[in-house]
Amino acid sequence: MKKKISLFIAIILILSSLVAGCGTKEEVNSEKNGSEVGGNSLEEIKKKGKLVLGTSADYPPFEFHTMVDGKDEIVGFDIEIAKYIADELGVELEIKDMEFDKLLGGLSTGMLDIVIAGMNPDPEREKEANFTDIYYEANLSVLVNKEDASQINKLEDLNGKSIGVQIGTTQEKFAKTEIKDADVKSLSTNPDIAMNLKTKKIDCAIMEAPVAESFASSNDNLMVVEGVNIDSGSEGVAIALKKGNDELTVKLNEILAEAKDKGLMDKWFIEADKHSN
Repeated sequence: MKKKISLFIAIILILSSLVAGCGTKEEVNSEKNGSEVGGNSLEEIKKKGKLVLGTSADYPPFEFHTMVDGKDEIVGFDIEIAKYIADELGVELEIKDMEFDKLLGGLSTGMLDIVIAGMNPDPEREKEANFTDIYYEANLSVLVNKEDASQINKLEDLNGKSIGVQIGTTQEKFAKTEIKDADVKSLSTNPDIAMNLKTKKIDCAIMEAPVAESFASSNDNLMVVEGVNIDSGSEGVAIALKKGNDELTVKLNEILAEAKDKGLMDKWFIEADKHSN
């Protein structure tokens, strides 16, 4: 009789542990699924009253530093977009200036809510983040020191040249894969690239056309090579969000579409381009 009771108790304990185990697994999975977006969801952003923007403020006219009333501020086309989004959501905007190749990591860790930094949504990046609809399209241009301008007249002239690009960008990928025998110098910021070009440590630089034109306008010894317009193969630039943050992605697409319909995009870009030169 004791053996039967003991066996019955043992069976009950085993079944209880299995049920408990399944419940724990389900709770863990539920918690995991619920925390995919976490504090970066649309609801949480509104709740905390703040939108944290990640950008790399060395990319005029998209984002750059300037003095406003004696204070250093980050301004530009992308910043105006971010301000508009924050206003539409009814929250404050906080800007974090980071190196470009660290921005997607900031999204994945939850440190950033969105990234607006002239970023192209290529297939590799789309594995790491959500992207909105394209809000601006631009090809690439070649920036050179005026003293060396005669050396580059067409795309094939870049073969074998030392080329400055910003690390982690479409320009870097293009230079490494499409330019024959290129000595690609990947640098953290575009001002670093411009300085290397001015001091002739590199032969040329590849930048998005508006950015190259901005640096040429603000540096007398630099110029954009006319007639060399490079199709980067990307559709344009978009806003990046944490992977799986679909509700916020939809909301941002609505806000971007509204801004375009109102003619605000063109207005912001013209103003930013003017102030960056």
